[in-house]
Amino acid sequence: MDIFIGILAFVFVLGLIICIHEGGHFFFARRAKILCREFSFGMGPQLIKGKKGETVYSIRLLPIGGFCAIAGEESEDDPLLELKKVKLLIEDGVVKKIYVNIDNDLYDDLPTLDLIEYDLFDQEQTGNLYIKVLENENEVTYSVDPQALYVFTKPIPKDLKVMPLDKKRKKFSKEYQIAPYNRTLNSKSKTARALVMFGGPLMNFVLAIVAFFFSCWITGYSDVSSTKLYGTTEDTPAYVAGLRDGDNIKTLSAKKTDGTTYSLEINEWNDISNFMLEYRNNENIIGEIVVKYERENQIYETNVVPQTIIYSISMIEDINSKDVTIGPLAEGSKAYKAGLREGQIILSIDGKTMNTWKDVFHAFQKNIEGNEMSIVVLEENEEKEIKVTPYSKELFDKTQNVDIVNMVMGISPTVKHSFFRSFPESFKLMGSSIVTMFNTLGMLFTSKEVGVKDLSGPVGIFSIVKEAAKSGFANLLYWMGFLSVNVGLLNLFPIPALDGGRLVFLGYEAITKKQPSQKVQTALITITMILLMILMIYVSFNDILRLIGVK
Repeated sequence: MDIFIGILAFVFVLGLIICIHEGGHFFFARRAKILCREFSFGMGPQLIKGKKGETVYSIRLLPIGGFCAIAGEESEDDPLLELKKVKLLIEDGVVKKIYVNIDNDLYDDLPTLDLIEYDLFDQEQTGNLYIKVLENENEVTYSVDPQALYVFTKPIPKDLKVMPLDKKRKKFSKEYQIAPYNRTLNSKSKTARALVMFGGPLMNFVLAIVAFFFSCWITGYSDVSSTKLYGTTEDTPAYVAGLRDGDNIKTLSAKKTDGTTYSLEINEWNDISNFMLEYRNNENIIGEIVVKYERENQIYETNVVPQTIIYSISMIEDINSKDVTIGPLAEGSKAYKAGLREGQIILSIDGKTMNTWKDVFHAFQKNIEGNEMSIVVLEENEEKEIKVTPYSKELFDKTQNVDIVNMVMGISPTVKHSFFRSFPESFKLMGSSIVTMFNTLGMLFTSKEVGVKDLSGPVGIFSIVKEAAKSGFANLLYWMGFLSVNVGLLNLFPIPALDGGRLVFLGYEAITKKQPSQKVQTALITITMILLMILMIYVSFNDILRLIGVK
């Protein structure tokens, strides 16, 4: 069931991101009156297609991309260049269709004509599209409709010769609209062309803001003026200690090594945060947290043992254990890969005895450089030494929204939902997503902890989206926004095969007052596209290895 939900979420998220991106190109191209022959979701063979106006809308086999076929974006072949004969569909003296392949009997009802000359491009924009043929031994010049179609036909298998003619024409013919110069990208102003290229990333940023907005609106905001609990779940220390939704926290306290007590009266949620900050960072504060709370006008007291989370290796404390026992571990985590397992008891780290999880917390908290650590664990009455190298604090500061370690009671304040507050928050989230992406990319070149092998392709994105879907629709929307920002920014990189590369070509034209060679552009686009495909294959291969637990 999880896989099915994951597939639906993946198609929803990736499909919307791609469609919005290509829709941006499509919108600005249509606005500039540029011919858009096809708008496709996915790559590979067509599964479904339908034509409306000049554009074919299609869904293709592989849901890992999409495209908007804009006339003139790349150099176009001339189907009539070496032809001697053609067939024409002429209505009221105007050519509506030009049949390129005339070697089968699909269109025997049309005469075969000798091709003399033609101009279907009209670069001078005279408005005169024509084709001259030899008809009944006379040279005849026909006007060509600006929306005329090339018709390409394929050979008909012998076993299908009996198929009705109209069905054969539909099955074995492909139509392709001509593109006069005034309908191509290069005929438009630099501003119009720039908008077409930038339109895709622009719409990705718009989608991100919308997704972040609804994610914030659904999730709501913490009411920091309140001390009332909300959303307390069964797998948290607070719930185990007896705390429930609606309880009001009054005081928090914990013993210190000198026998005194660190205590704080709680008037607002920030007081709880301040207490936990001191509890985590002060090694002289030990033991359980004593919580006084109000429920139905009665004061109660309970002891909460905070749960320790070591984010730098994705290790978590078993909240049901009284000793230093490891809780559930994700198979792809650094802890799991190093050999740590759920149920093991941590005895020492780097030679220092671990009596409590707070000792573990401080051991990892001090390792800000991400140096290798030696962890001795007890498993089935046998001691084992395990080496693990955590992520550094620098990496987490630049790429994550959490510290390398944390201690939590598992309590949350009540939530408010605000339509108006969600709007500025969506811009903040987009800004933080942009910073995170650039920090991550920077670390590819400056950090030994991050490499190309850590990038995620479609398989990795599927895993991320599947896990996000488990956490609810709001979290799925957040990840949609984050991924949409990434797609938008990546497409603005100055790589010829991407939108940013096309903008660079446009900038060159603006500076030099001449267009770069079409052959050079096509060559650069082709080469970088091949390199990007190789990178995607490599990244996807690593994603698969991570998915099956190989690395």
